[in-house]
Amino acid sequence: MTQAGDELAVRAGAPGRQGATHFDRVQVIGTLKAALGQGRLTEDEYDVRAGQASAAQTRADLAALIADLPAGSAAARPPTAKDARMGVLVILIAASVLGVLVLCQPDNILAVMVAFLAAATLVVASPITVGLMFDARHQKAVWEAATVAATPQRRPVIVCADR
Repeated sequence: MTQAGDELAVRAGAPGRQGATHFDRVQVIGTLKAALGQGRLTEDEYDVRAGQASAAQTRADLAALIADLPAGSAAARPPTAKDARMGVLVILIAASVLGVLVLCQPDNILAVMVAFLAAATLVVASPITVGLMFDARHQKAVWEAATVAATPQRRPVIVCADR
């Protein structure tokens, strides 16, 4: 069974010789983020490892940061804004179907069953969608913080013009 860091180690060729790219760092931080979401890392461990990943010079350094995590850690995808938009779409469709059925006041059992299904969808989908919205917003904030931490800071250059 391969470990999560094996791909980086294979790409590194001779361990410690190839420099880590920005993509490699972001990939490792994503794996760490997935492990945090799955409860495999505490927030403190995540912060320490993400900081080490941002400062890592070689791919071997990065592979060591995720070597103890299972290979499937990166497979779990955190919710995105697209997932929340899909939830909103489901709610709108269910509300529309329910509205049409209430306005038409049908007396057949199939229409009543569809209305009941639409109402149940509204009850279940609403809190799930709100949770997805909050979680997607939180994931975006964590991602931006990790990206800012991984980006080297540049000092401003002050140019003085002689008159």
